[in-house]
Amino acid sequence: MADMTPAVLSNMIMGKLYNVLTNGDETVPKSDDNFFTWMTPGMPVDPADFDFLTQGLTGVVRKQDLDTLRGPQAKANGGGEKAAEGGGEKPAEGAKPAEGGEKPAEAAAPAGGVELTASELDKLRAQDTARLYMQAESLARLSDFVPDVSRINNEQFAKFNVANNEGSLSEIWERVLRMSQVMETPLDEATKKKIEKFRGLLQVTKQKKNLLDESITEVKEASPLVVAYNEKLAAYEAAALEYNTRRIDALTASTPRAVHDWAINANILRNKVKAALADWIANGYKNDYEQIAAYLDQVQGRDLTLLKAQYKDDLAKAKLTGLSSGSDFFFTSLVPASFAKAAGWTTFRFASGDTRSSQNSSYSTSKWGAKANAGFMGIFGASASHQQSKSRQEFHGKIDSEKFSLQFDICQVQIVRPWLHVSFMKSKAWRFDQNNPDVKSEMINDGASPPKGMLPAYPTSMVFVRNLKLRMGKSKAFQDFMDEQKSKSTAAGGSASFGPFSLGGGGSYSSASGSKKKSSGYSYNSEGMDVPGMQVIGFKCNVMPKSPQPNPQIKEWV
Repeated sequence: MADMTPAVLSNMIMGKLYNVLTNGDETVPKSDDNFFTWMTPGMPVDPADFDFLTQGLTGVVRKQDLDTLRGPQAKANGGGEKAAEGGGEKPAEGAKPAEGGEKPAEAAAPAGGVELTASELDKLRAQDTARLYMQAESLARLSDFVPDVSRINNEQFAKFNVANNEGSLSEIWERVLRMSQVMETPLDEATKKKIEKFRGLLQVTKQKKNLLDESITEVKEASPLVVAYNEKLAAYEAAALEYNTRRIDALTASTPRAVHDWAINANILRNKVKAALADWIANGYKNDYEQIAAYLDQVQGRDLTLLKAQYKDDLAKAKLTGLSSGSDFFFTSLVPASFAKAAGWTTFRFASGDTRSSQNSSYSTSKWGAKANAGFMGIFGASASHQQSKSRQEFHGKIDSEKFSLQFDICQVQIVRPWLHVSFMKSKAWRFDQNNPDVKSEMINDGASPPKGMLPAYPTSMVFVRNLKLRMGKSKAFQDFMDEQKSKSTAAGGSASFGPFSLGGGGSYSSASGSKKKSSGYSYNSEGMDVPGMQVIGFKCNVMPKSPQPNPQIKEWV
């Protein structure tokens, strides 16, 4: 029997998880210049929070809205239920089913229900449209941040830290476009037409109708080529994640099964990775996309004025206004769009045998690293908000590592921002306006270790988990601790966490658009607990190279 504190166990878990997500071999090369920053605790979310990814921003008539509008009598009569299940009946006019999303209800004259007028149907669609816009705003604001990597011993490898001194990611990109100079070299007409053609292959302009005021807004979105590229990229990374998980399980095996599994199935898993790569190349336009990117990068070395003007236009067209906040945000999506309801998530396991091979967990990039600080890694209870907890209580009991186990499903989802062009900031054909004393010395990334600047790193994907199962043997102290947190959850929004994993409860999460309350269902006893819901536990971030780093041979700037 080996008793350990929750902080030590949590640190070991994060070490294995980090190895699965980042480490590699000849089949899955290790990711350079990437790191993960973890939310502590994880943020509970609902699959319905991402309906806008599959449904778009146009509302439909939904069953629960019909029930609310008709009242309890219609619900008692069964009104709308048959139609809402999509049982072959004709949907309400204008309420088209969305791929991967919720099917609209029959609204006009359902059996046992109350017939609704056209204006009432329009009102329901408008309400659903508002819901989708608020979902889009929430995701955009959640991912619109700059991770703090300013200290060599920074906890960003283990704790979610946001650099607030320079603004959000979108604000910095907007400032770069507004305050930068680019190399001046006129392009010939043939090259201009080729750039326009390639740009049309990477982005499409869609018109979004606001049903509240019937205004039309143009939004820049990723083209089918880019969507296919990112979907196949996600499939490749999912196969690589499964390969890494099974390989790590075999290397740190505590049971013969994991070793047998790897010995027998390694070739199958390796072939899945190779097949996913081949599918990415064949059906995800991998070579086409990267050749286009390479060509545009080559053009950037000759003249950037045309591209910079287009990038400004892309940013302007991606700007939307929040209905509740009244402030602007930039449309952001996740790929694949149906990830929240998909079945192919990877299962992560940590058992007693893993404790013997994960004694010293560290998180690092190819440039610098840091040990995890156990100060947030334990089991904690808290009240009030996610950002500023009024009280924080730690569970100080010991856990028998021989009886400990943790299991959950994990998914890494790409963040797609059609308005952000990182290649511009990585090129050597731009600089900040040298005639402006306020910005001429600014840096995106100074190239130091650790880096400093306006945008030393940025989030590229989100990490979700669901169906968390925690087992730790008999522990009355743990049950008493959770009983106390449950009473706080009822009285004052209390919650509990284990490292970056939310163990349930309630809390609020603040953003520029206000506070949003979330709660997650859970069950527990003296031996452990189950948290079936989905939660965001962190972000994968990419470290920027030194920028700006203008080519000294460029003499003319505009």
